[in-house]
Amino acid sequence: MRRSLVAATAASVLLLTAACGGSSDGGSGSGGNSDSLTLAAITPPSSFAIGEMASSGPEDHYYQAVYDKLLNLDADGEPVANLVTDWSYDETGTRLSLTLRDDVTFTDGTKFDADAVKANLELAKTKTGEAGSALRAVDSVEVVDLTHADVVLSRPDPSVPQALARSSGYMASPKALGSADLATNPVGSGPYVLDQDASTPGSTYVYSRNEDYWNADEYPYDSLEIRFLDDNTATLNGLRSGELDGIAATTTDLVSGAKQANLEVTTYTNGGIEGLYLWDRDGALVPALADVRVRQAINYAMDRDTIVDVVKGGLGQPTEQLFGPSSPAYDESLDGTYDFDLDKAKKLMADAGYADGFTMSMPDASPVFPDEQAALTEALASINIKVDYQPITGDQFVGSIISGQWPGNYFNLTAGSPFEMIGLVLTQQSPFNPFKTSDPQVDELLGQAASTTGDEQAAALQKLNAYLVDQAWFAPWDAAEGAYVTGKGIKVDPVQGLSVPPLANLDPSGS
Repeated sequence: MRRSLVAATAASVLLLTAACGGSSDGGSGSGGNSDSLTLAAITPPSSFAIGEMASSGPEDHYYQAVYDKLLNLDADGEPVANLVTDWSYDETGTRLSLTLRDDVTFTDGTKFDADAVKANLELAKTKTGEAGSALRAVDSVEVVDLTHADVVLSRPDPSVPQALARSSGYMASPKALGSADLATNPVGSGPYVLDQDASTPGSTYVYSRNEDYWNADEYPYDSLEIRFLDDNTATLNGLRSGELDGIAATTTDLVSGAKQANLEVTTYTNGGIEGLYLWDRDGALVPALADVRVRQAINYAMDRDTIVDVVKGGLGQPTEQLFGPSSPAYDESLDGTYDFDLDKAKKLMADAGYADGFTMSMPDASPVFPDEQAALTEALASINIKVDYQPITGDQFVGSIISGQWPGNYFNLTAGSPFEMIGLVLTQQSPFNPFKTSDPQVDELLGQAASTTGDEQAAALQKLNAYLVDQAWFAPWDAAEGAYVTGKGIKVDPVQGLSVPPLANLDPSGS
């Protein structure tokens, strides 16, 4: 694996560097002024409808422009006040009391209050997106008065404040919630308003300042434009020329090209776990994946050190674990459980009756992640697993996973806490448990972790983690590091656990 990966990645970097020649003058980006900000994203917004968004990802800026969240995250990824000024659980952990701001108005003139919180959260929890799925423990929202609401849970769930600081906490005008138009025409209380006439759906999204915004000082730019660009060369040329001000770099090619072009690259811990996610652990689509020996063989076939070093350019920490090093669920002693060992992998495949391998289908991620897909293909081929890649558009990628179309695929899931990751992949209600896999041992440990605190909770989380590693539920490569590329005159402050720095954390240099 090592030699071919090095050659492929080096060739990609050379091609990108050659494409970056030319003038660095001109462009329509901010260049450090506060008139306008022009960003790029590798995917268009899937939907502005409440409850339908991803938890965190390259789409974040589209939504943060128009929607306020109930809570925000500080630099360490911990929840802090926003629309909610104070919050606390009761002794049972099943009632979360919220105190709200009283000076916020949606852009259609509707006041933000406890009724708006109730309407948004009770709708969001019924939706199938990550934002809605993170609220599955929410039973109802009780309005105490205009500035106080209680979120009533069906079971203890310590991850709710984290969810409310991400896409689950977006607030739309209650008058717009029942409209199908909300998916493309958002009505929020955020810093900007989407200019439908100036925008081209699926391509360019133009926003103008919300003149009545309650927290305007946090957003220095008068206008915002976000362009869907999944071509690294075009993105780099835009950054160099000044037409673009920033993008979350999802590939090593883009990071390397940016450094070659003397652009600013900010790296940070983004909370992502990257690698091969095995969804079909019950063998509904691929019977072989129901055998733990096959899943373990796949793990042994992954040369994580080389993947991180060559494919990721060192941006990541090799791990077999679903929980990153900053998580209380992480156990350093588990790293090395599946050190690269092809002989052991092949023996496990033979013991399971699959010495000749099998074929499995996956979505084609090569347009955006060519080196990652090449590494995955090579690793699986080494144990005679052939991948049949199916074409898919970026806006369909996540939905196809959630609907159970694939037995597994390359993916990067971001979570700010172990309970957020649990909510994404391990429960019967999790969006990234498409085949609804259940296991009594997992369920018991989840219950222990949710009903305890402190050292006892950490111990339950680590037991859960160890069981997942032993049973090879997934085949992670690394705890990922993010990179955000900015043009001249832009300062960025990333947040731990978020794959993309918040829109409010992009400022003119020196501000």
